[in-house]
Amino acid sequence: MRPDWEEIVAHAVGRGLRVTFATNGILVTKVIARRIAELGVFNVSVSLDGATAETHDCIRGVPRIFEKACNAVRNLVEADVRVTVNYTPMRPNLAEAPRMITLAHRLGAKKINLTEYVYTTRGGIELMLKPDELGKLMSYWTTAGEEWKGRIEVDWHDCRVGLILPEEEADPYKGCGAGYTHCRITINHDVTPCVVLPVPVGNLRQQTFAEIWRNAPELEKIRSRDSITSGNCSVCEHKQRCGGCRAASFACYGDAYAGDPTCWIKPETAALPKYNNSAQQVTT
Repeated sequence: MRPDWEEIVAHAVGRGLRVTFATNGILVTKVIARRIAELGVFNVSVSLDGATAETHDCIRGVPRIFEKACNAVRNLVEADVRVTVNYTPMRPNLAEAPRMITLAHRLGAKKINLTEYVYTTRGGIELMLKPDELGKLMSYWTTAGEEWKGRIEVDWHDCRVGLILPEEEADPYKGCGAGYTHCRITINHDVTPCVVLPVPVGNLRQQTFAEIWRNAPELEKIRSRDSITSGNCSVCEHKQRCGGCRAASFACYGDAYAGDPTCWIKPETAALPKYNNSAQQVTT
């Protein structure tokens, strides 16, 4: 939607950055896909919230957006752009997890990535999975990665995955990466520790990014697991290795250093908002 997106991408690629971006697919025509390839974009992620048009269109609230998202993947693959399908499991689409992998593979994506739903954005808690549902899904998802090996990469963003993988595979997973493996810059120039953690730690109008990244007190705090002082994470034996989801903690309690309400390994005991019972179970 930005008229200068090509200039931004060209500049970033020219500086040696690996450029990726995410899209809902609406604007990715064959012409745009070819231009993305020409600019040297490393990867494009296309969001799919369901394996069927009925589910995806309902969640997105836009008619025929499923068809447009699928066409976007096809257009990018045809232009020889590496594609990742992004899947966020929620109560309405939980049962479609296995079919999501099949769909992504059929469309030609190189990878499908599961990202935990955190309700600091426009959705509400009624979309969030219960901890045991998320745990069962992640157990299936990591197993599916082996089953689909060589055909499509099955990936995830979840701070606890390293705790359920075999020891030889778990080492690269260091738990919650807010503030030390990634951050976000908003349209208002605020820097936050995570894409779904709306806690500004500095602003690019006042400081350089390097100054914020190296010196912001709030980033130093969130990088230290010892800052977690309440809830299930504070007394968990995996605190240093996992740290729980700081965004989920903030979403539920207004405190980024409390417990993680989504954890199935050491469930939170504090009172949580009530769930509805509309989620369907994953069947494999």
